[in-house]
Amino acid sequence: MSPEDQLDALIIRLEELLASGNRGDAIDRALSSLPRKSEAVSLRGHEVVRRFREEAVQGLIRVDTANQLLALVKTVLELAVKP
Repeated sequence: MSPEDQLDALIIRLEELLASGNRGDAIDRALSSLPRKSEAVSLRGHEVVRRFREEAVQGLIRVDTANQLLALVKTVLELAVKP
């Protein structure tokens, strides 16, 4: 699996975690929610992910870019697993 494939798999899993949350089962969420209007954007298009991917393809990832990607991952994980 290439580094790009691994990054894509990570982003997909993070998006799934963010979408799922921990608020009962799917039926409970559907019944208790308001009509949906999503303003979510894909993490693939996020500036940090784009920059990380470009630098990975070039073979040289800057420390600040890696830190920004890790901060984004941390934010998504915190949102996805909050009680």
